[in-house]
Amino acid sequence: MKRRVVITGIGPATAIGIGKEELFQSVLEMKTCILKIPDCYEKNYTFKSRYFVPKPVFSLVDYGIPKSSEYIMEEISRLSVLCTRLALEDAKFKIKKRGQFFEVVDCPKNSMTILGIGMSSLQTAFDSYTAHNTENSKNRFNRMVIPMLMPNSASSWVSIVYGTNGFNYTVNAACASGSLAIGEAYSNILNGKCDVAITGGVEALAEKEGAVMRGFDMLTTLTKSKDGKPLPFSKQRSGFLFNEGAGCVLILEELQNARKRGADIYAEIVGYESSSDSHHIVQMEPSGQNIAMLFEKLTKGIKIDYLNAHGTATLSNDEIEAKIIQDLFGDKSTQPTINSTKGILGHSIGANGAIEAAVTAMSIKNALIHGNLTTDPMDNLNLPMTTIEAKIKYAISASYGFGGHNVLLLLKRFEENE
Repeated sequence: MKRRVVITGIGPATAIGIGKEELFQSVLEMKTCILKIPDCYEKNYTFKSRYFVPKPVFSLVDYGIPKSSEYIMEEISRLSVLCTRLALEDAKFKIKKRGQFFEVVDCPKNSMTILGIGMSSLQTAFDSYTAHNTENSKNRFNRMVIPMLMPNSASSWVSIVYGTNGFNYTVNAACASGSLAIGEAYSNILNGKCDVAITGGVEALAEKEGAVMRGFDMLTTLTKSKDGKPLPFSKQRSGFLFNEGAGCVLILEELQNARKRGADIYAEIVGYESSSDSHHIVQMEPSGQNIAMLFEKLTKGIKIDYLNAHGTATLSNDEIEAKIIQDLFGDKSTQPTINSTKGILGHSIGANGAIEAAVTAMSIKNALIHGNLTTDPMDNLNLPMTTIEAKIKYAISASYGFGGHNVLLLLKRFEENE
């Protein structure tokens, strides 16, 4: 019997919502959380982009994690532990206390954890570097700086806290990291290497002096809009809105395992494609041919009802993405319904692909598609300006990252009798 892969748990943590209900309601209401950059960011540099999205505020102590353990986690690890807890609970796995941490009682031994990370947290590195090089520095050198900065710490802490023993690693593909992690987890379940996967993406670029945001600002990739709204697929767009931290973990299961547990199913993953543009370290390949080829592989003989687009609101990316959509799907009247979740949430680099896959799955389950928070839209694109009801059979979540990474995930409404 052919194996099938379904999504049974969703655990997001963002500035507009922690937990699936709060996040999905917020995107349906097109609710934002946009702050002005603090004065301290501009000691030695004047920002062209004036706004950002803050990281979510939470304490792992509220979820039973000892304060001493949370203290030695960098932000990506804190997010991964929180989002995993939310996803496991949403999937209705049984979690019991195991020493100072936990054990997922009914999780198969061959489960795996694979998380995507775009850049990882840097605050501890900056503080420790300053302490090392500056006499009488107010910062101290953190003796845990190495384990805190390891990119694999995000997935390692998941294993430590929840007692999962299977495959465990992180992947990096810049802005496509979260989508790539989900795609690889899907492939591993499909190929029989595991029955359950804890997967998704986390990112934490918060830095108290604004140095990380300055890096993006100097690349001229950030929005210059007067209110911070990035306006994806708008003729007035000028760049993406910097999101300093977010995460989302999804639980993927082989269908029979999910059925045995009586799990609720959001959607089925039925396709995954990835490629490299081999063009430029920060620019999309102008023709879009490589991405178009991925779409053609996924959509052969299939009508796509909904596309959660990459939609960063940068000048060239939106132009290239729009042309790909028009060439593949034709006129506005024959295109799938298109939206950009980044228009609401900003761009959280390694986490956004996982957040958008989760939003896509919840949209399929609830037959609701959030509107586009934009104005003066580009011509000939099927962009709803308000949240709409829509029965969705097939949907695609698309992610493209610095370095030329392209990832598409094909999701389908789950049908029990298929």
